[in-house]
Amino acid sequence: MRALEINRYGSAAEALHINGHAQVPPPSAGEILIDVQAASVNPVDCAIRRGYGREVFRKLGRVGDKEFPVRLGRDACGVVIAVGSEVEKFRVGDRVFTAPSAPTIAERAVVAAYEAAKMPRNVTFVEAASLPFVAMTTWHALVDQVGVTPNGLSGKRVLITRGAGGVGSFAIQLVKAWGGYVAGICSTRNVEFVKGLGADLVIDYTKPSSEALLRDFDVVFDSSFDKETQLLDALRTQAGASYITITSPKVKLADQFGVELGAKKADELLESRRAAQAALGRHYYWGHMKPNGAALAQVAQLVEAKKIRPLVDRVFALDDAVEAQEYCESGQAQGKIVFDMTI
Repeated sequence: MRALEINRYGSAAEALHINGHAQVPPPSAGEILIDVQAASVNPVDCAIRRGYGREVFRKLGRVGDKEFPVRLGRDACGVVIAVGSEVEKFRVGDRVFTAPSAPTIAERAVVAAYEAAKMPRNVTFVEAASLPFVAMTTWHALVDQVGVTPNGLSGKRVLITRGAGGVGSFAIQLVKAWGGYVAGICSTRNVEFVKGLGADLVIDYTKPSSEALLRDFDVVFDSSFDKETQLLDALRTQAGASYITITSPKVKLADQFGVELGAKKADELLESRRAAQAALGRHYYWGHMKPNGAALAQVAQLVEAKKIRPLVDRVFALDDAVEAQEYCESGQAQGKIVFDMTI
């Protein structure tokens, strides 16, 4: 089969490689084998290509003396073509989508059954592939960590950064689907797009007046890199408000200091920041994507109910992987970039 890999760290043109002879692994007892129809392009894959997380991968045994190749991909959708002996909820022929722990940008992907769900019936494969990674990143942050529930957003004000990006655009839709008040931060060119997602307030960060709007929020969901202090100031004090970022320095510290010392420094930094916010009556979290097929099934229901819609900016063939990642790194996408594996 064909699979997207890197054989070195560097630019997209330097590092990306399509392996036309990759092995197709058989599913184990609790796994399914998917004939991948589409897979999305995520900024984390671009970062890995540049060397992000290399020390973590070494520690996990994914690299070492034979550091490369590293296969890419964080989510996909397709048709089940084989099931492990212990799998009960899927059958051959099921259409599924997934954000698994294994790489996905390949013509076949093996994933744990608990990491997948049947894809929404009212969308295409390309549309379905745009959802899992951003959905599970948002879900683990807002639901599992902050504690947001479908019935718990009444009277709450939620602030989402990078509202036109993949994670931000999904998060805005999820909060609105659950009846919350949501504000999205974006640039001038994306204001109308974010309004179209249903945001109650759109904050153009390029305008001097934007700072005055950053106040009295109950939750801040942050996927930016350098505005943490300003965003913390947007939270209510002594009211149990929560800040969560998915761009924590944890992996960067591991790359800088090694896994053990980096993890120690990360833990110390996290505890320090948590304590500072606890003194103000707030909660502080570092978030990340976590595979969760049961949560994906709930997302599928919201999509079928037309409360959340897939947002596909551009579609590329696998042969155009360099162009796809370069576009991803440009920061211009509204929503998601997707590989159609059938073209």
